[in-house]
Amino acid sequence: MTSHKPMAALLAAAMLIVFTVTAADAQTASSRPSKPGPRVSQTTQGPAGPERLVPPSVVQQTKEQLNGHFGSLDRPRSTGQVQRAWDAAKPSAAVYETDLCDGCTYKVRLREFAVTLVELPEGETISDIDVGDKANFVAKQRGENRFILKPGKVGIDTTAIVYGKSGRVYPFYIRAEAFNSKNLPDVVVRIKGRVTVPDDPAVDGFTTKGKGESGKLPPMAVPAADAVEGLKNGSPKTKNGDFVASADFDPNALRGWGEYELSGSEELTPETVFRDDQFTYVRFGKKWRTVELPTAYVVVDGIDELVNTRVQGETYIIESTRALITLKSGQSFLCIRFKGEEA
Repeated sequence: MTSHKPMAALLAAAMLIVFTVTAADAQTASSRPSKPGPRVSQTTQGPAGPERLVPPSVVQQTKEQLNGHFGSLDRPRSTGQVQRAWDAAKPSAAVYETDLCDGCTYKVRLREFAVTLVELPEGETISDIDVGDKANFVAKQRGENRFILKPGKVGIDTTAIVYGKSGRVYPFYIRAEAFNSKNLPDVVVRIKGRVTVPDDPAVDGFTTKGKGESGKLPPMAVPAADAVEGLKNGSPKTKNGDFVASADFDPNALRGWGEYELSGSEELTPETVFRDDQFTYVRFGKKWRTVELPTAYVVVDGIDELVNTRVQGETYIIESTRALITLKSGQSFLCIRFKGEEA
């Protein structure tokens, strides 16, 4: 019985307010007619104000709150919004990997309340990002070649253009889906490949002593006869079936002495570098005995590609005459750049 006293008191107070306000406004002058005679001036009073009744909604809400009912809040992130498509998904299902492609538009699926990371090819550095619908999509750079995407609404799409310092342009089509979508979103989008930023080494992770400096090899660190002697014993050809397999070695075609600039690890620095019409020759001399066989890369259309190599005597033969060649051996790197004129 005690628990009802506060509610009864509150109801009584509300009824008293209603009765008092109503009674005050309902008062009128006496209903008896005035006696005849001269009119007596009376104090002028303003017009009666509006009725000040307590709204029924206030009374009803007071009753509900006394019983602990304060209503519910309509929140945009309420429970029951778990995406069931994740229940049986494989660990790698939300990681989308695609190869670097010229003339391609990369498609990305986003989801509300989620974020997506996009990773550009190795060696790339983002210079700028343009998003078609900036009001509903967020794009922020996260590192040299990474950026994130996040939607503000669902059921909409847009495009984005990412500009790389390599000179490449990466176009994206972006779609935002709801939490109940049957499709898994792309949590990570990775574009596989390798690109080269101008004035940077061809291999990612390249470090030099005295970065920014380059050394030019002397015209000939060893006599020409010694450099060529090892190449005469067995023509430096490729395997049978290759387009240069039948090419004869011509010492008279050798050139490029002193026209190469090198930068990189000292342990990979050769005695000299020269070339002919088909191959680049890197002569290590006696140093070759202590050098681990490196891997050679050349830059083709802004992408680093492996190139065939072999050893003949004390000379490392690279089956390419590209102006930029990079050697990699463990943690050591050497950038070889031809500065002469092409024949």
